[in-house]
Amino acid sequence: MTYPVSRMEAALRHLVLGLLAGLVLLGAGPASAQGSMTLRDRLVIVNSSSTAGVGQLLARSFAERFEGVPTPTATTLGSVRAMEAFCAGIGLQTPDILLVTRRLPRAVVDACAANGVRDIVELQLGLGAVVLAARRGEAMPGLSSRQVYEALAAERAVEEEFIPNPARFWSDLGSGLPRNEIRVILPVGGSGPRALFDDLVMEAGCRYVRDIRLLFEAAYRRSKCITARTDGRALDVHADQVPAALLAAPPGTLAVVSYDQLLASGGNLVAVPLDGVAPSIGAIGSLDYEPARTFFLYAKRQHSRNQQGVGVVRGIHEFLVESTSEHAGGPGGYLAGAGLVPLVPAERAAQRRIAQQARLMSR
Repeated sequence: MTYPVSRMEAALRHLVLGLLAGLVLLGAGPASAQGSMTLRDRLVIVNSSSTAGVGQLLARSFAERFEGVPTPTATTLGSVRAMEAFCAGIGLQTPDILLVTRRLPRAVVDACAANGVRDIVELQLGLGAVVLAARRGEAMPGLSSRQVYEALAAERAVEEEFIPNPARFWSDLGSGLPRNEIRVILPVGGSGPRALFDDLVMEAGCRYVRDIRLLFEAAYRRSKCITARTDGRALDVHADQVPAALLAAPPGTLAVVSYDQLLASGGNLVAVPLDGVAPSIGAIGSLDYEPARTFFLYAKRQHSRNQQGVGVVRGIHEFLVESTSEHAGGPGGYLAGAGLVPLVPAERAAQRRIAQQARLMSR
């Protein structure tokens, strides 16, 4: 955000922020109309695609927990656009909460500060991980992210041209892989698990493909990495239906599931190691398992009411406390429904203290 942008990128940024402002104004209910001490009656959340499920769960639970409180507005903009919207400034037309799967870079924090967004609370909610799974008794040798990308991408680069993916068997991608037909069940596009899979497996797998690295436009480059084939070898289903679809699929089929879904299968699904690491609580917690990320929540303390009761919106403190509660992010908490792995107990307690005190991030 402190780096140069093209005219097209600048125009898109203004369009995104304009649309967001419209959504925010829709949430400015009786509070602003009646001249209350707050400008609008509900919280506004922006999130990346990979945190959309978490944002929806938090918003719904917050409204259920506090009777009569309007459900927060949660809008998915993608990581970069969500950060830009959060950092656009202070006041009615800007968001209160940001959810992303990476810590705010120093350049983004500086851009926030330049726009007056200086009092930011940073919280870690848990860890998200996606898993490539097989049915019990159909164990698959470990795969690399590159092999997964080469199996599922709609197009492959061959002699500096992109052609429909010709791979039919896993053995086409490596001598140690079985001669099983490539069949993978994917969470539908737009879901949290699919977004993590696209970000952490497909993009990781194509990162060093020369012909893709030479593509100039970032959005086009990403599309070549994450667009899945449509010839029947990659099947999209709703994220919560993936385990059942795998159990009913032909032998040798694999599926992309959340770590929580893997555990909930009771051993009926087994994880395929990726890049030499099998998913486990320890491997995910240490981030040794590559397709895992920490989920971060950022809040503007400047939007909270001050001692005189004046502010942009009510409920920021309560939202932070709810988001870090054991009911939300502890073992068996409802955020597991979005595939989150709980932080270790000491770290969960530390995050609850930050939320209770609305402690500002120090960097």
